Amino acid sequence: MRKLVVLLSMLAIAGCSSKLVRFEQYSVAMNLKVDADSSVYLGDGDKFNGVLFLNPIFSAEEMEVSQVKIIQNYGRYYVCAEQFKNVWQIEPKSDGISGKYKAIDVTPEDESDVLKNISFTRYGNPDKACVRFRFNGKEVFIDKKGGLNEVCE
Repeated sequence: MRKLVVLLSMLAIAGCSSKLVRFEQYSVAMNLKVDADSSVYLGDGDKFNGVLFLNPIFSAEEMEVSQVKIIQNYGRYYVCAEQFKNVWQIEPKSDGISGKYKAIDVTPEDESDVLKNISFTRYGNPDKACVRFRFNGKEVFIDKKGGLNEVCE
């Protein structure tokens, strides 16, 4: 009887695991042109992923820009532009038409610091990838929840 229970348990576990697929997200940092209505188109001519309307972010930064840098990591988008004071995390909601956003202050010790010479890259391994953000000759790692770290943890 005990062997039958173990065998059935193993079959149930095997049946459950067969419904999972491995998914690896590849992110490419994009330099995107900002349209007159403060929107950016995600993707290119061959692949269209959506539109982000950045009006609230530009208002919070108290500036408008002609180009932004964006990268996606674990379903969230990270947006920044030259002269911004923050990196912005945008998390799409399940309705497919809205998203929450929050500022990530990468220089909390200096409130007046503006970000220059910025770049995003994805860093880490397939099980744990961070966004490496370089700015002003420094770098920080942003984890999948938006936390700042000196290393990719």
